[in-house]
Amino acid sequence: MAIDVAGFFDQLLGEVWFELTFLLVVALFASFLFARFGQPKVIAYIVIGVAIGPSLLNIIKAPTEGGVSGFPASLEMLAQLGAIVLLFMIGLECDLKEIYTKRSIAIAVGGVLLPWGAGYITADLFGYGADAIFIGATMVATSVAVTASVLNEIGLMGTDVTYAIVGAAVVDDILGMVVLAISKGTSTGGFEVAEISYLIVVAALFVVAGGWLGSHFLSKLVFNVQISGYRRKMPMSGFVLALAIAFLYANVSEILGLSAIVGAFVAGTAFSGSVLRDGFRKGTMYLEALFVPIFFVSLGVVVDLGEMWATIGFGIALTIVAVATKIVGCGIPALLTGMSKMDSLAVGVGMVPRLEIALVIAYYGLSNEIIGQDVYSVVVFMGLVTAVFTPSLLKSILRKGGHNVDI
Repeated sequence: MAIDVAGFFDQLLGEVWFELTFLLVVALFASFLFARFGQPKVIAYIVIGVAIGPSLLNIIKAPTEGGVSGFPASLEMLAQLGAIVLLFMIGLECDLKEIYTKRSIAIAVGGVLLPWGAGYITADLFGYGADAIFIGATMVATSVAVTASVLNEIGLMGTDVTYAIVGAAVVDDILGMVVLAISKGTSTGGFEVAEISYLIVVAALFVVAGGWLGSHFLSKLVFNVQISGYRRKMPMSGFVLALAIAFLYANVSEILGLSAIVGAFVAGTAFSGSVLRDGFRKGTMYLEALFVPIFFVSLGVVVDLGEMWATIGFGIALTIVAVATKIVGCGIPALLTGMSKMDSLAVGVGMVPRLEIALVIAYYGLSNEIIGQDVYSVVVFMGLVTAVFTPSLLKSILRKGGHNVDI
């Protein structure tokens, strides 16, 4: 009996389990490769996604009806789960009692309003009127992971510059969730004052009330379940319930007209002050290792290099605006709150990278048909460029500012 080798491989490549295996393996090797060049693994995931997607190797096929990528529905669901896990993890790091300082809030507000407004104006000038407000929203959130890893690498964790950047970036993320909620609601329906006011109130109430309810009541419930679970040799009971609450928050957030990632983020902040936070971090680390790479690879798969090249002028302009508005919007408040000129410049540069949340927002807009493929590809371009060049620039400025940079 002859074996149809070609048919066998065609069938193999179409199986969801093989695609899952393939995605995890290539993401793992890509992260090792990029680590050798000092680049974040997130960039590795996105780049490898572009490489295996329709733009280059076409291993993961072109978009299918009802989806934004060639992923089977099951893998697309895992990718969305990756976004939920990622935002829950980021929320866990937002210890609100530690980062709500006047300086952090001032820097964050400047780093939200100026990029959002400038991004809107830039997009509008390039003819993206309907998408402009959502494009502005992708410019808001700083990738604290990129900057924090640089500061840790050069031995400056614990300094005033670090506290200013990390604190502002956390507040930045919280404000970014509110901006996302507003942008989602206004991007398709125009600027109606009543609707915008409603969205602002709902988003703010959900962030504040959800965090308060979680930290004062749900965290205590989770703690009691964890203690009871230990007695019954079920040590992960508290973590499972916390994750269930994160999914519940994500669902409520969607019902309110916000987005699932906003709910996951708020759930994370609710448990950020819990005594079980370290355990939750360890639990989510394993989920992150499995699902977050799938999510970021999917972001790369959806990128259309043809569309990106066709809109390269807009991409470059948006990137320049993204860099300038963060440096000015964050650097000036830092200077006005007592930091030196060079440290203020370092804060501004440290707030420049846009990666995780910016791309999550862009992907959300694409999957919900708020923005098109061309806009999505431009935002990915902006995110990658700002994340790649910021580390070396930040090190140079810190060195000129008199810091003992360990490089």
